[in-house]
Amino acid sequence: MSLGDFVEVLEQNRQALLAGRLGPRDLNGTHARTAEPADRETNGSSPSPFHFPLELTEPGPIALPPIPREGRGRPAGLTNTRAGKIIAVACTGASIPVCAMAGGVTPNTLKSWLRRKDHEAFLIFQRYFDEAVTYATLAALKAIMSGVASDPKHAFEFLARRYPEHWSKVVS
Repeated sequence: MSLGDFVEVLEQNRQALLAGRLGPRDLNGTHARTAEPADRETNGSSPSPFHFPLELTEPGPIALPPIPREGRGRPAGLTNTRAGKIIAVACTGASIPVCAMAGGVTPNTLKSWLRRKDHEAFLIFQRYFDEAVTYATLAALKAIMSGVASDPKHAFEFLARRYPEHWSKVVS
């Protein structure tokens, strides 16, 4: 999903929320405000007005092709087991140093694997790592948006971090 698609869904959710808060039009053409939203449940709680557009799924198990040894050098350190551990930790939103520690390598080694283009195994690993980072980001955004729906203060914090030039607090 692109950023444009995500923003479009947020805009649709905002319009749906406003439509739920505003009742039918008065005779003079203005909206009449209703006392209770139409979608309020009988127990007094209101369902979240936001719908997150994606079903989040973690990347599946990784299967890398073997990396042949070149010359008399050491065998490649990127194995299926090591890659799986790194991907699992990346799904939590951990930083590169933490992901590297989980895989038993240095951060520089992990960064090198994420840059290498000389073998299919590295390209597959990079794709899975990118999917894991995207999963972690979207899971965090989903949590943020549920907080925005429940407390307007969260909405302000989200906007202040997303667009600091327009929404940051002014200190005089």
